[in-house]
Amino acid sequence: MSKITAATVAALLASVNIGLAAPTAPTAPAPAASPPASTPSEPPDDGMPPVETLPLPPVPPSPATPPRPVDTPPPKPLATPVVVGVVLGGLDKIAARTARFEADINQQVFYNTLIVTARICKTRPPEEPPESAAYIDIQERKPDGTTANIFSGWMFASSPALNALEHPVYDIWVISCKTVPPDTAAPAPPNS
Repeated sequence: MSKITAATVAALLASVNIGLAAPTAPTAPAPAASPPASTPSEPPDDGMPPVETLPLPPVPPSPATPPRPVDTPPPKPLATPVVVGVVLGGLDKIAARTARFEADINQQVFYNTLIVTARICKTRPPEEPPESAAYIDIQERKPDGTTANIFSGWMFASSPALNALEHPVYDIWVISCKTVPPDTAAPAPPNS
């Protein structure tokens, strides 16, 4: 290894013509470079400090076929709750009273003079945006004891005005489907 001196740095800067001023103090001329050694293990001395090089680690050869991915079972779908009825809201426009009541599927429920029968209720699974829709039959009891069908159709919880009951005294709308969790199978008994 050679020693780096101010004269060596000045000579190096002058050789690349950076345009820096020469040092103000007189310096001794740089010693003549010795002829390069003929040994292959030592690089020639060109006035530059030696650079240390490290060998790269060996790269393992890539396999011809990629490794097979581990088979994972698909995730189990969420159990869909069982619909057993409809949760409804009602408004008596004369008395200015609201009510919340439940109607089981295919069972009649009485709300003042109205007879409400929920035929079907559909709801989205929990991972989707909430929406409930119910097919409702509504009859009105007349003072003479007869009944008249006043509504039969789908009502939507997210858009109650889309297909609404048109009645001078009462409003009825779907709030949600009444659900119960699905039956889960009992665990298998342990082997004995």
